[in-house]
Amino acid sequence: MLFRSGISCRAVCRGLLYAGLIVGLSINAGADEKKQKGAKKAPTPTARFLNGIELTAEQKEKVAALDKELAPESQKITKMRAEILTETQKSAERDAQKAARTAGKTPAETKKSVDEALKLTDEQKEKMKSVQQAQQAFTAKAIEGLKKILTSEQAAKLPNPAGAKGKGGKKKQQ
Repeated sequence: MLFRSGISCRAVCRGLLYAGLIVGLSINAGADEKKQKGAKKAPTPTARFLNGIELTAEQKEKVAALDKELAPESQKITKMRAEILTETQKSAERDAQKAARTAGKTPAETKKSVDEALKLTDEQKEKMKSVQQAQQAFTAKAIEGLKKILTSEQAAKLPNPAGAKGKGGKKKQQ
């Protein structure tokens, strides 16, 4: 029937091929958009401190500005840490964190599990000490910045920086 109307088989095949290509490309473009929309964004530098704290619009703007200020330092610490660990260790760390989360372990138990999974060399342990010091200084800086933005009730919900004296800390033995 098609051939009687003057349309060749080659033209029909070519048309179907083009239609298939167009459909395939449009489906692929839609998948790329979904990947971008669904891609996980890295948490902001202050996000882990603000869990459970409701912010006003003005506070959100100020926190966003603080995040922008802190981002380079946070990225630097992340990069320092990433350069110390091997790919195998990074994978083992992710697996240990996931297992601890699934098991409902406390942060201290999670840290212990992750430390065991990493199997750091003595050299890596020494390098990690400087990363931990940088992380502690960063945490203190972030919390101090947040305290300037939050109300006293909100600020009371913030964690104490490592090494700070407060409730739950170990008492000195004399």
